Amino acid sequence: MKRALLSLATTAVFASSALAQSQAEQDRYDALVTHYQSATIVGEPSLSPCTLSENAAGYCLNITVVAAPADHITGPYCPLNISDTAEAGGKWFVDGKVIDVDGEFIANLSEIYQDDIWQMFDPETGDVFVRNNEIGCIVAGDPTNATGQPNNICVDCSLGFIGETVTNTYQIPLSPVPRETSESDIRQGVGLAFNGVKVEGPAPLELILGGHTLGPFDDCGGHINPSEGYHYHGIMDGCGARVAAAIDGHAAQLGVALDGFDLYEQLDQDGTEPADLDACRGHSVAGLGYHYHVSDTATNQILPCLTGQTACTQLNEDGSCDTSPRGGRPGGPPPGADQ
Repeated sequence: MKRALLSLATTAVFASSALAQSQAEQDRYDALVTHYQSATIVGEPSLSPCTLSENAAGYCLNITVVAAPADHITGPYCPLNISDTAEAGGKWFVDGKVIDVDGEFIANLSEIYQDDIWQMFDPETGDVFVRNNEIGCIVAGDPTNATGQPNNICVDCSLGFIGETVTNTYQIPLSPVPRETSESDIRQGVGLAFNGVKVEGPAPLELILGGHTLGPFDDCGGHINPSEGYHYHGIMDGCGARVAAAIDGHAAQLGVALDGFDLYEQLDQDGTEPADLDACRGHSVAGLGYHYHVSDTATNQILPCLTGQTACTQLNEDGSCDTSPRGGRPGGPPPGADQ
């Protein structure tokens, strides 16, 4: 299994501090391994010492997954003709709403964005200007579109055209530690869904639209680029594994944040959002401890920030192990780090 390796300096820190793994951490590890059984795991998960983003010492779950959903198909993304219905395309975020990327949407882009430069289809045939296959993945990996491709293209990257199987490695703290700084940066991601898909930060909509391109999400709120594989920018109902909460009436759990706190669906079973969420959309509930509820999909922001320190995330086999501070703007420290 490909794992983020601890440096000799880190090993020395743990040796000198004589940090002891607790039974609660072992139990948490065992539970997470069970929850991630639906993911396509490379090798075997493991439990090891880890150093968090603000140098706290702890223990982490180490897990390497194939960056593709194990429990739902991906795509479609771009319709091929302006006569195509919603089934032929994916989703996009417009003015706080989730919109079907169908043929009518493509045909009306200039009106939707009040910009006559938008012309993403052949006016004679109605065919949409799509960049797919290998070139679609190249463009998807560079939202500035610095690839010599024209503007007014719909970008469609499929897993089969990346050229390799993308795997990502995550260290997830088993005993979350509150952050001490107020930096706000979730560009490295939010968490890991139970089906092995990365839960991402906001999509760079302004950057993509600025080049008069579209990079639609599929009906599960995800899309693909060569460095991260398939990843979510929104959480959709019916997509991905869920675990029932330990208390009645609560939202289901969909994954774990990179700081080790649990990720739950936006709404509880009565259809309402908890009223006491902090600035990072977290709160503490008896029987569950501190945890997050994801945002409405249309906000393009699954979580605005993380309250805890993060560990290492290594994207793809050639990526580096990132333990830089991120996750930011706590809404006050978590009211207890119990799970």
